[in-house]
Amino acid sequence: MSKSRPNLLFILLDHQLFCGHDRPGVFTYRHPRFEAFAAQGTRFDRAYCVTPLCTPARASMMTGVYPSAHGLIRNTDYHPMHDFRQGQLLYSHFLARAGYRNAYIGKWHCGRDRLPIDYGIEGWALPDYGKVYMSPQYEAYAAARGLGDARAHIEHYLDRPHFVGSTQVLHHNSPWYFMQGAGVLEGPPEAHESQFVAHETIGKLRELAAAGDSQPWSLVASFWAPHQPYYPTEPFASMVDPASIPEYPSWRDDLAGRPTRHLLHRNACAPSASTWTDWPTWQRVLGRAYGQGYQTDAAVGEILDALGELGLAEDTLVIWTADHGDALASHGGVFDKMAGFTEEVARVPMAIRWPGHIEPGRRTDARVSNMDVPATMLDAAGAQVPANWDSRSLLAPARSDTSTWPDQLICQHYGHGAIHLVQRVILADRYKYVAVDFDGDEMYDLAADPYEMHNRIDDPAHADVRNDLRRRLLEHIQRTDDRDARRIAVRLQAGR
Repeated sequence: MSKSRPNLLFILLDHQLFCGHDRPGVFTYRHPRFEAFAAQGTRFDRAYCVTPLCTPARASMMTGVYPSAHGLIRNTDYHPMHDFRQGQLLYSHFLARAGYRNAYIGKWHCGRDRLPIDYGIEGWALPDYGKVYMSPQYEAYAAARGLGDARAHIEHYLDRPHFVGSTQVLHHNSPWYFMQGAGVLEGPPEAHESQFVAHETIGKLRELAAAGDSQPWSLVASFWAPHQPYYPTEPFASMVDPASIPEYPSWRDDLAGRPTRHLLHRNACAPSASTWTDWPTWQRVLGRAYGQGYQTDAAVGEILDALGELGLAEDTLVIWTADHGDALASHGGVFDKMAGFTEEVARVPMAIRWPGHIEPGRRTDARVSNMDVPATMLDAAGAQVPANWDSRSLLAPARSDTSTWPDQLICQHYGHGAIHLVQRVILADRYKYVAVDFDGDEMYDLAADPYEMHNRIDDPAHADVRNDLRRRLLEHIQRTDDRDARRIAVRLQAGR
């Protein structure tokens, strides 16, 4: 029988290749440990990220509010605001008031200068994006195992073709220097950053377990993977035969009927579209990306195994999700994220397990976002969810009670890279509407067109749906005083 106030384990993956890649009857790409975990609790089949970019999404999962509220609307390298505003409260402050011990391991990326410890959270993290293979913690870990420096044999690389066919030590002052590639990391699985994060997390779990059960705890296990660069180790690197990967349905997308931002992103920000022009190249890159996904899944499995071995599983609520998706191979051949809010970058896997409180084997299509994680943790802990939070507890839909759950989901996006565009998104029933400042809007029937090949914004047959979604989105912007979207609101109010 689990305790009334559970321990809280939040597993957070980064930039996960997910939506559209597992195609029943065509191609199977499912992570075995996630599948087994989801079957032990509730799986959310319509889970989205609050915004498809690392810093704003992660910051919303720490604060329980939209990016427009906490202010970290872009990654720190593209935005002058480098950390949370002074006085910003995180989930940890409320859990601490409720008597919880709070810990964090892994990728932070919620600011440049301040770390979890500055918010009363113990553990280990790196500033900004973090250079995990150059960190003293990884160096000590590698030395103890005789691994040496992290080295990757690079098979494909976008903007440094001289890297192709070479083996590189993954050390550089910039975390982006080796980012645009795919290949194989040398050494055993233990050399990979995922297994390193799992090792550090398990060490913290042992420490928490040794302290006894008088004080409940929360622990975030935050991974850098499966974000590119796609450098898995063997045997994961070869788990998928590249020749078996069928052409991705939107790989040949010519972007006809789409707003300008999609063309700008593909032509200016995605050199992959003009560099990797044949499907066999994409098959090889995808093969390594899939391998890295399997390796990250296995690393999370090590954490879950340790939780059970330490006797903590029955008393721990576990939430597993990702900060956002991955656009790899979609919409004309994209590498990395998108300036637009496509399903590939927006959809995330999500499941929650709480023995004795959530029955196993449940599935729900309630529209949820990863911003709902902090409210869920507070609700399970018996703490009051702040009235100003946009986050909502997932416990009711996890128990199949959706009677009070909204029939729509609102998300935000501010673009990616050099393309900065305020976007507000509403998902309701089978439709998605994206309203954008200084660019055209989009609307898709996701049931009939899951890969978003046909923009229905000007389709007379969808006029009633379009107008209804515009009305709903306008009401949300006005009700929440979303000042970043004020020009969008003016246009929607004018019916255009």
